[in-house]
Amino acid sequence: MDRLGWTVGQTFEAYGLRFGLRSNAPEALEAVASHALPGWQPVPNGVVDFLYSLRWPPLSRRRGQRHYYLLFCGATLLARSLDPLPVLQTLLHHAEQMTAVWARGFLFVHAGVVGWQGQGLLLPGHSRSGKTELVKALVLAGATYYSDEFAVLDREGRVHPYPKPLRPRDESGRSHQLPVEALGGEVGQRPLPVRFLVFTRYRPGATWRARRLTPGEALLGLMQHTVAARGDPAHSMPILKQVVTQATATRGSRGEAEQTAPRLLAWMQRRHDHIGA
Repeated sequence: MDRLGWTVGQTFEAYGLRFGLRSNAPEALEAVASHALPGWQPVPNGVVDFLYSLRWPPLSRRRGQRHYYLLFCGATLLARSLDPLPVLQTLLHHAEQMTAVWARGFLFVHAGVVGWQGQGLLLPGHSRSGKTELVKALVLAGATYYSDEFAVLDREGRVHPYPKPLRPRDESGRSHQLPVEALGGEVGQRPLPVRFLVFTRYRPGATWRARRLTPGEALLGLMQHTVAARGDPAHSMPILKQVVTQATATRGSRGEAEQTAPRLLAWMQRRHDHIGA
């Protein structure tokens, strides 16, 4: 594989990890840079944790001959396609999953996140649990957007922005990208202390009435949605414990997101006023 003619390269750093990317074509690196993940920053080339090799077909192509876009991580072939888009999507998805598992000093939790009055609200949940629609409704109600996919937590129990575009689903179940700016919303710029944890799922006709959780119950709930909780508990448990000791946690079913969002914000405001009183 080292004989495939790699001529350009770039190193990125994110959440304590370094990703190397090499290619035979500058336009391949430009395509990756234009779709860079949150937190990715170009750094000088050096030793990396993950090395991706992206093979672009030659500009001059023979008629009748297929020319594939290829993606490797190390020596493992990850993607092969006649179209560059699926290859780029595979690279970004793989890099994001590796970041979520191996991040140093940070912990990735599957959750929607918004900010309100300088405090973080986490909505832990897996795909199709309805968290994206609730995050969208909260932003429309005035909350600050942080993420609809991962809550990125540091050792102090703060949540950091991870502002990928929202990915709501249509009636057929297909997702599409929706920049939060299209909703008139704002993206968070600084880490916030996590003050609220809300475990909720959509149930048609339900009215949001949440049950208060103990710190132990909240910890178990967070562990179910933490990417690296089982793989490295020595790293994940101190961060999760820090979060549950400083946050109010509840669990309950909810109805439509548009009706639930203002109720949630009003509840958070009451809690904020009570604690500050």
